[in-house]
Amino acid sequence: MVDDNNKYLSPVAKKALYNDDYSSSPPTPMTVSPHSSAPSSPRRSLVSSSGDSSDDSDNAAKVLRAAVSAPSLLEVSINRRRDIDREDDPYSDVRDRMEYLSTRDKMKHVYHDETTLTCESDLERFSNEAPNTPHQDITIFAAITTYIGYVVLIVTGHVRDVCAKLFRKGRYFRSSTKIMSSGINNPYRDEQSQTQTNTTPSGNYPSDNPTKYAPLLKSWENFYTRRLYHRIQDCFNRPIASRPSACISVLERVSFDGNKTMSVLGQMSNLSDESPRVMEEYQSGQHYNETSDGRVVRTCLNLGSYNYLGFADDWDITCKSDVMKSLQSLPSSVGSSRLEFGTTSLHRQVETIVSKFVGKEDAMVLNMGFNTNATIIPTLTSRGDLIISDELNHTSIVNGARASGAAIRTFGHNDSNDLELILREAIVYGQPRTRRPWNRILVVVEGIYSMEGEYCDLRNIVTVCKKYGAYVYLDEAHSIGAMGPSGRGCCEYTGVDPADVDVLMGTFTKSFGGMGGYVAADRRVIDELRKECAGSAYHNSLSPVVCQQIVSSFQVIMGEDGTNIGKQKLDALRDNSNYFRMRLTDMGLHVLGNYDSPIMPVMLYNPTKIAAFSRECLKRGLAVVVVGFPAVPILMSRARFCISAGHTREELDRALKELDEIADLLKLRYARSTFG
Repeated sequence: MVDDNNKYLSPVAKKALYNDDYSSSPPTPMTVSPHSSAPSSPRRSLVSSSGDSSDDSDNAAKVLRAAVSAPSLLEVSINRRRDIDREDDPYSDVRDRMEYLSTRDKMKHVYHDETTLTCESDLERFSNEAPNTPHQDITIFAAITTYIGYVVLIVTGHVRDVCAKLFRKGRYFRSSTKIMSSGINNPYRDEQSQTQTNTTPSGNYPSDNPTKYAPLLKSWENFYTRRLYHRIQDCFNRPIASRPSACISVLERVSFDGNKTMSVLGQMSNLSDESPRVMEEYQSGQHYNETSDGRVVRTCLNLGSYNYLGFADDWDITCKSDVMKSLQSLPSSVGSSRLEFGTTSLHRQVETIVSKFVGKEDAMVLNMGFNTNATIIPTLTSRGDLIISDELNHTSIVNGARASGAAIRTFGHNDSNDLELILREAIVYGQPRTRRPWNRILVVVEGIYSMEGEYCDLRNIVTVCKKYGAYVYLDEAHSIGAMGPSGRGCCEYTGVDPADVDVLMGTFTKSFGGMGGYVAADRRVIDELRKECAGSAYHNSLSPVVCQQIVSSFQVIMGEDGTNIGKQKLDALRDNSNYFRMRLTDMGLHVLGNYDSPIMPVMLYNPTKIAAFSRECLKRGLAVVVVGFPAVPILMSRARFCISAGHTREELDRALKELDEIADLLKLRYARSTFG
């Protein structure tokens, strides 16, 4: 069975079995303490303050502790290179360099040790390698041209709005007599004549009267959507007609109203108005394809989906059997919340395996990753509490913090010194006006920051929080299953004891091929959350089918399926990610984040390059994600690559070749020149 599965994985994993230093030694039993690293709060304590915890200690999860010392980390890197069979290693020609860059980056940003970098032979061979910089400063030229680009877009948009009012004509001019031009999936096309005779020429809508109707959108939001976003909306929300595997089928879309609306093309016959020469040229394209029902798609290399461990590629072999069997005994939906009739044996099984995997006493699963943060944080904190959040935390954390009623402070991204200053000030001055001490202080960070590709400085942050008695909430949405020798996330990767992190949160959408989220903590915390959290008490329960998918993927990752596929996936993800990052950096691009992270943001800066980059990639058969304001700061537009264990080196090399051409075309080499 293992031999049959090898064809779905990166070839580097075929020889890298369980014999490297990360996995050769048996797991060290580590009893998770039922006590938090932070002292109990005076009111509604986050964790148990009871001294009687013998039952809890006996049932506490035991995980592989990844507290590797700095010198032994170098030995692990050397032994890993030695154990890999160079003949079957697709990265044999760059293996030493990849390991050197990865180890040096980890030594610097995890252990903060820049003296013991690597072995002497590597120092001699790679002495000219520039150190990895997780953050890149925008060049003066890029900043100026970016501002100018937005000014031009905004001024042009206002001019077009004025012209539309003067001439009573335009894409966004509201008129009851305005008929949409004929096009694909146009419901007005067949009723055009009837509509023209029945409408009145007044051009007024009841909702246009501000004395009777409140505006749905602020004026700036409305303007930004119309005059900036719609210009490039073909670069976003692209539908697919396949699994989100290494290669995907992207449905073709067209617009007949200047990108105001987008329609799926469907079959080629819908383009009957085009000349036969244009249609023939289009169908002869390299990436042209059709689905079984005749819909037109473009076959692309997937560089944007959260398919970190490649379960979308080999699902038929790794998970399908158990997932389909679950439908024989349980429905696809239980139609109830967890507190009513929404808990099945599979829900309990997922929570047990999650708590065991992350090293906590208990866990609770919810049906949506975003809702996990948005409903858990308001349950843990309330008025009189203080939330200290990293300035680059995800929107779900921001929404959850705002909904809690607690006071909110932000600290500089990954800056433990700034965090310490804020904690000291909060403890000394207490709450505003009353100066009473805070009931509870909760520090919220992420394992891997999704827009930065950078992992958390967890060792220093935990040290500071323990020093000042603050609780730690770690969001591992992108790091669980993707970081660490056995995929146990940021704690394992950075060598932090999970007992020192009070609340561990994660999602099943990235590495596990499922949906939903989890929160893991001490048992008393989870028991309280089950009763009080809106995500558990009111939201529909997670589908049992998805629960089985999660269980099956965990079993693969942990090796409980009787194969080494999980280990192969973890190795392939790490190698593919480091190789892709190394090559992007060699091109002279501004690449954010750390080695060993599967997320690689490449800076575009200028708003005009957002659409140009996305369209050039799609034309070359690359499906990528581009991000602009307001998801990121106005100067920080970027493309975000997400690498998968399902990719092969040949696929990555093809993508890198195309990206090299695009970098020249769009002038993106800001690391080499201030002009790109």
